[in-house]
Amino acid sequence: MKISKISTFTLSLLLLSACSTKSPEKKELSDTNQTITSQARLGIDANRTKEPIVEVTAPTYDELHGEFQTNHELLSFIDMMVNVHSFKRDELNRIFSQAQNFRHIPQPRSCSTDILRIQQGKWDRYKSCFIYENNIQRGIDFWEKHKETLERAEMEYGVPAEYIVGIVGIETAYGTNFGKHRVIDVLTTKSMLGHRRANFYRDELENFLILTRDAGLSPTELMGSTSGALGYGQFIPSSYIRFAIDFNGDGATDLWNAEDAIGSIANYFSRNGWKSSISQVAVRAKYKGQRFRSKKLKTGYKHKYSQYKLRKKYKIKPRSKLYYRGPVSLIDLPRATYDELWFGTHNFRVITTYNHSSFYAMAVYQLAQAVKDKRG
Repeated sequence: MKISKISTFTLSLLLLSACSTKSPEKKELSDTNQTITSQARLGIDANRTKEPIVEVTAPTYDELHGEFQTNHELLSFIDMMVNVHSFKRDELNRIFSQAQNFRHIPQPRSCSTDILRIQQGKWDRYKSCFIYENNIQRGIDFWEKHKETLERAEMEYGVPAEYIVGIVGIETAYGTNFGKHRVIDVLTTKSMLGHRRANFYRDELENFLILTRDAGLSPTELMGSTSGALGYGQFIPSSYIRFAIDFNGDGATDLWNAEDAIGSIANYFSRNGWKSSISQVAVRAKYKGQRFRSKKLKTGYKHKYSQYKLRKKYKIKPRSKLYYRGPVSLIDLPRATYDELWFGTHNFRVITTYNHSSFYAMAVYQLAQAVKDKRG
C-alpha cells in the first residue's frame, strides 16, 4: 500500500487530536496467511485543495443505515468530521452504513491449548504464542531477505537489527498475519459502543478516516488487527501519521512494504528514546527462593530501582555481566514451578512504549535473541 506525504494542514490537525503513544490491546493470534491485494499501492495528492464546508441541514438518523443507524455518538462524530476536517456528510454516511458491530463478528481462538494452560505458567503460555521454531525460522528468512535495509536502519537510527526483526515477528509473524478485521468495524465499535477506552478509539477513527481519505483508499476495505493496527509493524493510525517514513525513497510511506516498515520501526524507537550506547535490553537476575515475593519491590516496567540498592539491601543481582549502570526494572516471569526474574534496562522500557506490557517487551527481546543466535 502506498501512502505519500500528507499535507502540513492535515498533519497539524492530526497532531492536535491524535493519541501520541501506541497502546494496543492484545492482538488476535493466528497462523493464517493474510494477503493485502486491494491495498497494494496508494497515492496522495499533496497539493489537493481542501473541500469547502457546506452545511445545508442538521444531521438526522434517516441519513444512516445499518447497525449504527441510531447511534447518537456517531452522528455527533460525523458532524465533527464535516465541520473540522471538511468531509462530505453523504460520504461518511455511506461509510458508516457499511460498518458492522465488531462484537458480533466471530473472534479467532487463542493460540494457547488446554494442555499448555494446565501444565505451564503464565509466561510459558504467552511466550509459546510468539517464540517457536517456525517463527524463529521466518525471522531468519526475513533478516536475510532485508539484510541491507536492516543494516541501513541500524546505522541511521542506532536500533540493532534484531529488535526490528523481533517487532515484526511478534506483530505479524513476518507478514503472515496482517490482521483479519475491517478497521472501520473495529474502530467504530470501540469508539461508539461504550468501550472503556472509547475516547482513544474515537481519536484513532478520526485519524483513520483522514489517512484513508488522503490516500485515496476506501476505508471499508482496509484490514487490520483488533486494535485497528496496520502493516508489518501494526501501527495504529495516529502512529502511522507520526512515525511512518518513506525508507525506500519512492516518495511514499507504505507499511505493507518491508523496507518502509523496517525504517518506520527504527524511527519509532529512536524518537521514543532508544539509546544506542546501551547494548543490553535485559539480563536475568538471581534472588532467594523459587517464587519472587516482595512487599517493598514492585515488578514491571513502570518501576525503576538502583542496582546498588537491589544488590546490597535485597541481595538481587544479575546472573551475568551487566554493563548498564542505570536504574533497572524488575521483570517477573511466572513459570510452572518458579519465577524468572530479569533486570530491564532503559531500552527495555523503550520497547514497552510500543505496547505497554512487560510480557510483550520480553517476548520481543527473547525472539530477537533467538533469531540472532540461530542465524549465527
